[in-house]
Amino acid sequence: MSPTPPPPHARSARLAISVLFFANGALIASVVPRLPAIKTSLGLSNAELGAAIAALPVGGLIAGGLVGMLIARFGSGRSAAFSGVLCCLVIAGIGLAPSLLALAAVYFVLGVFDATMDASMNTHGLVVQREYGRSILQGFHGTWSLGGMAAGALGAAAAGIGVPVAAHLAVVGLVLALIILATSGPLLAGRSQQEPDTSQVAAGPSERMHARNAPRLLRILLPVAMLGIMTAIAQAAASTWSAVYLTESLGLSAGVAAIAFVLYAASMTVGRLVNDRFVDRLGAIVMVRMGALMAAAGLVLAIAAGPLHLPVIAFAGFAAIGLGTSPMFPVMITAAGTRPGITAGYGVALAAWLVRIGMVVAPTLIGLAADSAGLGAAFVIPLVTVLVMIPLAPILAGVRWIPRPLRDMPATPPA
Repeated sequence: MSPTPPPPHARSARLAISVLFFANGALIASVVPRLPAIKTSLGLSNAELGAAIAALPVGGLIAGGLVGMLIARFGSGRSAAFSGVLCCLVIAGIGLAPSLLALAAVYFVLGVFDATMDASMNTHGLVVQREYGRSILQGFHGTWSLGGMAAGALGAAAAGIGVPVAAHLAVVGLVLALIILATSGPLLAGRSQQEPDTSQVAAGPSERMHARNAPRLLRILLPVAMLGIMTAIAQAAASTWSAVYLTESLGLSAGVAAIAFVLYAASMTVGRLVNDRFVDRLGAIVMVRMGALMAAAGLVLAIAAGPLHLPVIAFAGFAAIGLGTSPMFPVMITAAGTRPGITAGYGVALAAWLVRIGMVVAPTLIGLAADSAGLGAAFVIPLVTVLVMIPLAPILAGVRWIPRPLRDMPATPPA
């Protein structure tokens, strides 16, 4: 028997959320190709530029604990659209920053709004996923990756023809803000604002973000967030260190070494665009285990490429890391947003907040190990991490999405 088609408002909301994911992926990726020009124009050292960029996750960490309350007050759709527009406006400030402190301040503010947008759009994605009664969150994250690839290519082209950074980022921010405003109407509909509240399934009231609830919420969500943190460690090997590894250990030029990141990003995008059907068929636990095995194989190839002096297997390895880790974050978001007794907005926001700590720590951890023993040896850290995911996969047992029969249950009103 064929599944019941989703209602029209769910299909419209799915398109609107896809736009938000695309825009979010495009915003940060638009800046990356312009960092050399920003560094030169402000006369920054590598350490100073790194410190300014580090203000982004710091802003996200500070905002992360408050996002759940914002979602409960205004709804995930409204919060996602509003914070998305603010992200678009702030991104232009990066090209206008006149000093290191100003640049760090802009990154900090961007981190606040980005964390808000990230948790809100993922929570709203769970709302629509509940309406569909099947996995669709993987596809949203695939759209995010598409946005990053498109914006990165556009940014590289703008840098190549000498478009001023401020003008480039201002146009990107304005265009994306207008697109969000033009397509976010379905997110604001009353039914779409109802957050999936799994307290309907479990006995007892839904947990809210309150000081007295914090220890219990952390105890419940930390195992879920650990999946995201370990994924961040694994992905850092490819996203942060692949080009450095290929230039320093294999002697490739910077341009050729950059292909590794392209392959990693492309394979992750492809994976996320097709993963939903496999999550439906195989379940979250099997997907995590299969992905961890593939990522482990990719890391083994990357590590072996150095002593074997075979760049081709390193390229294959980084591509495998992207494909293997592609389902991890959407699975974590679904698990965090469907924990019995915790409102989705709070679950997603707190888990995402915890993962941002991992995103701050991961590149530094690998970098410190690389300084001591070389990058090839440092990649053993993410290798061990993905292998540990295999026995930890059962933490996701029974948590995939809220099934269709719950769609018509009344949602608990925000506190």
